[in-house]
Amino acid sequence: MKTNAIKFLLAGFVALFMASCGGSDDDPKIEVTGIAIDQSTLEVEVEQTANLVASLLPAEADGAITWSSSDPSVAAVNEGVVTALSEGDATIVAAHGVFTASCAVTVTPKPIPLHETLKGSNYTIVQLDETSYTAIQDKVINDVRPDDENKFLYVWDGTFTGGTSNGPNFYGHTEGWVSLIVGGAGWSGAGYFVGPDYAQVDLTDMYANPDDYVFHIGMKSAQESSSYLLIFSDGTAEAKICVGSEDFNDGGTIFEAYKDFTRDGEWNSIEIPASKLRELGVFYNQTFNDTNVFAFLAGGVQGTTMDFDAAFFYKKPAATE
Repeated sequence: MKTNAIKFLLAGFVALFMASCGGSDDDPKIEVTGIAIDQSTLEVEVEQTANLVASLLPAEADGAITWSSSDPSVAAVNEGVVTALSEGDATIVAAHGVFTASCAVTVTPKPIPLHETLKGSNYTIVQLDETSYTAIQDKVINDVRPDDENKFLYVWDGTFTGGTSNGPNFYGHTEGWVSLIVGGAGWSGAGYFVGPDYAQVDLTDMYANPDDYVFHIGMKSAQESSSYLLIFSDGTAEAKICVGSEDFNDGGTIFEAYKDFTRDGEWNSIEIPASKLRELGVFYNQTFNDTNVFAFLAGGVQGTTMDFDAAFFYKKPAATE
């Protein structure tokens, strides 16, 4: 009897000890009063990821959190990890019961690596998109892009009509490029003109170092046969160079094709050395204005396209071994 009494007392002490240590299932559960996300806005590049952290309120509350995206084709989410899939906007939502919190996500384009032709110096810009221009702005010495005040793109009356510059430009950006189509019968031509009130165009370093400089132009066409006459002026003389699949007949004067490019509708890079222009009598040995810095002809065949972009003189970077 004494033994049973001792066992009973011991069992009572153990139960009392466990209760005092919180072993009871009757503790009150912390009620959730809200939910929060650590970022209200987020910017992510295509193909990149970012983390969002959601927390229940109050901090001691516990429970499951579900995630969703208003547009999974733009930004997908899995347990707070946001994956950017395409350019655009989406709202990421974290939820627990009736409580929600959101983050506005903007997916930006994947950066395009700087093209080799933008790694030079001393640029004289004729045609270039604003994104690419910004990337090399500190290396531009002359900007003759049209502003319709002192710099113009003049199209000869009754020659070209506007084409459609859809799709990415030479550097893969969605900004514009030049698209022209030869109109009715006759001749076609246009030129980038700097007026007499524009500051002097200075290409004298190209005169001093002709082997270091080139004129670059990006061109494309799906037409099997077309040729173009590119015309360069230094205010004193002109040089004419044919780019195309066949020689160019300019009013009875034949210019042999200097270069051609693939006719698959894709952009091609064409470069003409400054030394070639010097051979043709254009030296750039003094500053100039009140002339066409660059002009072009596309012949008189109706429907011929003239699609180009990224037209500029520049000093190529020194070759590295």
